[in-house]
Amino acid sequence: MPIAVNPGDTIRLNITLTNFYNITVNDTADTVWVYSNDSESPRDLRIKIDFFDDDFGTCSGIISDEALTPLPNSKIFFFYYGIYLFDSTLTDISGNYNIQLPTGDYTVAAEKEGYRVMFSGNTPDPYFAQSVLLDSGQTVNVDLVLPVINNTGFSVSGVVIDSVYGTPIDKGVVIIRKGTHTPTLLKQNPLASDSSVYAGFVRSDGSYNINVEDSTYYFVQGYSDYFLPTYFNSQNSASIFWQNADSVFVNQTITNKNLYLERDSSYGGGGAYGNISLPFLDAEQFNGITVFAKSLSNNQLYSYNFGKDDGRFYISNLPYGSYQLVAQKVGFPNATSSTFTISPQNQNQYQLNIQFTLTDVEIEEGFVPDEIKLYPNYPNPFNPTTTISFSLASPQIVNIKVYNLLGEEIAEISNQIFSSGINEVSFNASGFASGIYIVSLEANSIRLSQKIALMK
Repeated sequence: MPIAVNPGDTIRLNITLTNFYNITVNDTADTVWVYSNDSESPRDLRIKIDFFDDDFGTCSGIISDEALTPLPNSKIFFFYYGIYLFDSTLTDISGNYNIQLPTGDYTVAAEKEGYRVMFSGNTPDPYFAQSVLLDSGQTVNVDLVLPVINNTGFSVSGVVIDSVYGTPIDKGVVIIRKGTHTPTLLKQNPLASDSSVYAGFVRSDGSYNINVEDSTYYFVQGYSDYFLPTYFNSQNSASIFWQNADSVFVNQTITNKNLYLERDSSYGGGGAYGNISLPFLDAEQFNGITVFAKSLSNNQLYSYNFGKDDGRFYISNLPYGSYQLVAQKVGFPNATSSTFTISPQNQNQYQLNIQFTLTDVEIEEGFVPDEIKLYPNYPNPFNPTTTISFSLASPQIVNIKVYNLLGEEIAEISNQIFSSGINEVSFNASGFASGIYIVSLEANSIRLSQKIALMK
């Protein structure tokens, strides 16, 4: 679309260089041609690209089936920072692969016809993939085991499409995950890395086809370089958040489940580092979380990445501006961080925190846990009040006490009957000194305890 430029006007162009990692240090120039109706059209703008030294490491390994039989001609994919598809290679006749890559943080994936796609850490879910840090001159080994996928006749296929231009996107990943609009949340092992997740790669024509083994409802999600992750919905529009997705019932060969991806705006050089807090779940439940950076000036999402298995996250390519991070996990309301600013003086922001809280959880009606469980208190550390949450399989008397580190009882919080499900009590420590204390819960001859930290 032509743009009218008047004297004194300034035009800003956002140009994304894809696969720039493969450009050598000797190839540091590029040209942008500007066409206009003046006599000197077209005008050329020369661009110089500054690169760091060529530092490379080696990633190698073997791809095999569950009987540890090598799988020749398997295709291996390497994702820079876990989201940018950087390079690929094939295994040899012995199932081995070996490739040189620029230094950086990668996740690795492998596919072969008739087998499930698997990611580093031997998981079918890219959200659960383990990062591989590659240093200069280093060789790292990543072996993957591909399970055979049973041919049940159940599959999902479609095309991944640029939502603005309506054209197919020629690479990316599609994830098929069991679930509906109202999944049970605090059930045993929610979103566990098991047979409930399938993944596949987008072909050069934008198509995907993924076989699944069970007939049930699934979420269908896709992501690609410089596009935001998007779920399938029946309106054929970009559905970035799972709350707007339509689950798909798979009981045969399901076609035309097209995904419309929205471009992100990650054209800057800023970064956001931090941690995700899940006070109500076990540590492994950090998996399956996507973190977005939302601009406060226009409410647009500018970049994203996945939370790591220890709760860390890192988002890159942020332009100057003010942001808030938004985290989503299927089945949970979104959680947000405090606001922050990327500027020439502060190009990276650290120690950002995103807190999911127990009160954010939309528990499915009729949910009853199958065991007594004591959840970590929130907040922790606290001053002077904190909330202690626990779950019961049936109504019963619950006694909750607080002890100091000498084992002396300092407070009884509760001694009464609570209903089945999730319960909460509050502890006010305004009369106690800063320090570490022990919360003890006793119910039905079961005793659970945990440390809490009072910090005044």
